[in-house]
Amino acid sequence: MSSETTAPSAMATQSIATTTITTIMVDSPLPPAIITTRRLLIRPLHPKDAPAMQLHGSPASVARYMSLAFPHPYTITHADTWISLNLTSPYHHFAICEIAAPHILIGGIGYKPGSDVEAHTGEVGYWIGEPFTGKGYVTEALEALTAWTFTERGDRVRRLYAGVFGGHTASMRCLEKCGYKAEGVLKGHVEKHGEVMDLHVFGLTKGDWEEWRRKREQEGSNN
Repeated sequence: MSSETTAPSAMATQSIATTTITTIMVDSPLPPAIITTRRLLIRPLHPKDAPAMQLHGSPASVARYMSLAFPHPYTITHADTWISLNLTSPYHHFAICEIAAPHILIGGIGYKPGSDVEAHTGEVGYWIGEPFTGKGYVTEALEALTAWTFTERGDRVRRLYAGVFGGHTASMRCLEKCGYKAEGVLKGHVEKHGEVMDLHVFGLTKGDWEEWRRKREQEGSNN
């Protein structure tokens, strides 16, 4: 945590800028999708997404295996703040929607760009609302986002990885289905609300993804 404080004038300027952006964009049309899969649409966030984000992000089950950056309870203010940080290009965090309802956010997915000697990497993250679990939506979205990132931004992002809290086997299976490999376990690395857990690291380089995709295509053509 930084010990620096923001000057009141800077805070006011940031507040005015955020309010202006939100006011302008709230009446604008939804941004076009960056990805469309068989059942899903993945698009940049929009201020109108806040109520659905608050609704689906509120259950404790959603935040259970997330870092403290995803608060619980999840309020409309949390949703507004997160969306306001992700309204300008280049986009890194997106809304997951069903194709039949592109205006209704049901979850989120994206990646956090690395910096310095890790500038060629991205840390992926994702979540889905309780009514949409068990449908394979997260796997479908992650596979699509991984392909999009390596295809559209592969000149800058050549490795994606994720850290998964111990016990979150569904997320681990999702990553494995999308070609990510288990790279190691950081013992006792995570402590949340007094509970200490291991952190399982999964990763995928662009080269390994290309090979994984070729094998999938070959298997598909042989069936």
